[in-house]
Amino acid sequence: MTSLPDANKPMERADIAFFDSNYKEFDSLIAQELAGLLQKAYKQFFDRNQLELGGDYHLESELKENGLPFGFVASKKNSNDVVVVFRGTQTFAEWFKDVNIPLVSYSDGKNTEGSILRVVGEKIQLIQSPVEIPKVGDFGRVTVGFRQIYISLRDAMINALKDCNPNSRIFVTGHSLGGALATLAIPDIVKNTNFEPEKVILYTFASPRCGDRKFATNFKASRVRHWRIANTEDFVTMIPFPTGNIFKATAELPKDQEEKAIGSGEVTTKEERIIENGVVIRTEEKPRNPNPLFGFFEAMYNRSGEIWNGQKRRMPDYVHTGTPVCFTIHAAALEQHHNLEEIYMRGILRFTESE
Repeated sequence: MTSLPDANKPMERADIAFFDSNYKEFDSLIAQELAGLLQKAYKQFFDRNQLELGGDYHLESELKENGLPFGFVASKKNSNDVVVVFRGTQTFAEWFKDVNIPLVSYSDGKNTEGSILRVVGEKIQLIQSPVEIPKVGDFGRVTVGFRQIYISLRDAMINALKDCNPNSRIFVTGHSLGGALATLAIPDIVKNTNFEPEKVILYTFASPRCGDRKFATNFKASRVRHWRIANTEDFVTMIPFPTGNIFKATAELPKDQEEKAIGSGEVTTKEERIIENGVVIRTEEKPRNPNPLFGFFEAMYNRSGEIWNGQKRRMPDYVHTGTPVCFTIHAAALEQHHNLEEIYMRGILRFTESE
């Protein structure tokens, strides 16, 4: 029989989010309105036409990556409210970036070895020109794929927000991948615009984890209220796994011995022989597990016996931010559990009806 842990024995943990008296501040009507704006962002992508916001909003800026619409910044008429909206994944290239989960510095995109990483095609490669997020300091580490997309959108977002009334409330929202992008936007908005943290409010829908424990801890300290809305049946909200340490975490390793594969973003290689007519004509170095999500599972498997300078290597943490607002709606297919219009809107309406 499994014994209960000793309550007096210290455990390695961090209370990132919890239910408290502030839960009553969750506004299901605002959540509905933001979900409606997210649907407009998806429509913008599919139709590729002029963004139609309706009479209540004025468009401040569209957010695009390589010409593809990813969302927008809009001000609400007859109020000081401003919204920043990020849609979720739609293209194959975006899916590949989603699963590129090696952790890099939020501020400068460097891995633990001080190299700059980016996603190119189906590989993570080193680049020479870093794109920095100013003034945020050592905020923690985030996944390289999410950060790359966010960096391509941030200038348009920050410039639009700088033109808005500094007394505005800023509502930031996103669904799926967009939830991760919206989360990455928060430290940037707090440090690089004139809005008070208490006036910046984040509502995410079906967001995956996007950063490590330090990022989540610093996010909590930023005083920005984050409502993380999730269907308990939605697998996207469960990835990346919180950690690959199965039973207990090993001790932290010195910086020069930290995780070299999935944690730092390095793509390991293997030698492959090129054979023609039964003769080896050359050998090539091929990426081992070019999809880092599979590399994560491989690293977990290898962890059972891999020793690094006398101890097992420690797997990185991936930690959710915000106060969870959860519901359970089961559908007949996994993809449906993630659907914004049919599932998440229905879940929000349940909160509205209970108020």
